[in-house]
Amino acid sequence: MEFIIFTNTPWDAPPRSRHQLSQALAKDHKVTFVASNTFGRPSLNRFEVNENMGVIVPSFPVDRRLRYRTPILNEAFQSWIFPRLKDLFKENKEVVVICTDFGAYKISKYFPNFIYYASDDFVSNVKVPYLIKRYTIFTQDRLLKTAKMVVATAIKLVEDFKAINKNTYELPLGAPDFDHPSREQKGLPEPGGNKKIVLLGFIGKKKTPVSLLNSILEKEGFELYLVGPILDDILDFLIPKSKVHSLGVKTGKDLMDTLLEMDVAIAPYYMEDSNTGRTPNKMWQYLSVGLPAVVTNLPNIQHWDFPKGTVFKANDDREFLEMVIQAADGDTKELKEERKKIAKENSWNNRASRLVELIRETMQSK
Repeated sequence: MEFIIFTNTPWDAPPRSRHQLSQALAKDHKVTFVASNTFGRPSLNRFEVNENMGVIVPSFPVDRRLRYRTPILNEAFQSWIFPRLKDLFKENKEVVVICTDFGAYKISKYFPNFIYYASDDFVSNVKVPYLIKRYTIFTQDRLLKTAKMVVATAIKLVEDFKAINKNTYELPLGAPDFDHPSREQKGLPEPGGNKKIVLLGFIGKKKTPVSLLNSILEKEGFELYLVGPILDDILDFLIPKSKVHSLGVKTGKDLMDTLLEMDVAIAPYYMEDSNTGRTPNKMWQYLSVGLPAVVTNLPNIQHWDFPKGTVFKANDDREFLEMVIQAADGDTKELKEERKKIAKENSWNNRASRLVELIRETMQSK
C-alpha cells in the first residue's frame, strides 16, 4: 500500500497532524506528502526526505492563503494539479490518497479511492465572509459525500460527518516518539521550590485564556514557560512579566529537552470555543515525556478516560488552577512512567496502524 497525503500545509511548518501521520505511515509504506503551493510558475517540485518519504511542493502563480479560500482560484488550482498528480502515480494501482485539504473536492474525479481526513472544524474555526463560508461548506460536503472513507480526530466531527458518510471513524491525534533513553527526566520538584509550568502551541489572546494564565502566575513559586509562536501582544497582558519566559518555536530533540525540564504542562482553552473539532494535541506531547497534563475538559475529550494523576480535566478556571497545584505537589516517578505508557499506547505509529486496518476493513472490502 502506498499513500499520497494531499494537504494545504507547508512541509517546513511546525509539525502538525498531517506531518506526524505521514511520518508514521512512512515507517512501513511509501508516502508522498503534497504540500501547499509556493508562489511562482506552475510546476511540481519533488525531493526525498528518506527512503519511504517524498515531498512534492507545487508552485502556482497565486499565494496559497488567497488561493484556497477564493472559489475561482481554488477551482483553477485543483484542475491544474490533480491531473498531474494522477499522471505521476498512474502506474500504481495500490495508491491511497489521504486528503486533509477541506477545499480539494475535485480530488474524487482523479483519485476515487481517497480518504478525507479532518483534524479540525474547518467550517466554524475561522471567521470569513458569508459567501466564502458557504463555499467551504460546499467543498467539505462534496468531500464527505465522495470519499470512500472519512476519519476525524474529534468525536463531534465524527457524529456530524457520519450523517453524510456512514464510513466515518474517530482517529484521535497521537503522541510523538520522544523515546530517547540517553536523556533522563529531571527529578521530582523540590518541596517549596519554583514550579515550571509549560504551555506549548500557537499562543495568542484569541484562543488562550489570559485571565487563567494570570491566575497561575499569581501563585507564589509558579513560573510560566511558553513554547511556540506568539501570535499577538499576549505577552503584554501576562503579569508579572518577570515570571513569564517565552522560549520560541522548538521541535524534535530540542522540544523534548525543554519539556523534560518542566514540572506541569497545561492545555487551557475557552469552553465556549466555536471550534467544535478541537482536541488538545499538545496533551499527547506532554504525556510522552511523563509530564502531568492539566487540560480544559473540552467536549471532544470527555469520553476519554485516563488513570488518576496522569491527565487532569478541568471544567472551569478555578478547577484548572486547583489541578495545576495538585499536579505540581502530587507527582511521583510511578505516575511519570504511567504517562509515558499512555503516550506509547496512543502513539502516531499506533494511529497509523489503526488507519491501515480501517482502510483494509472498509475500502478494500468493497
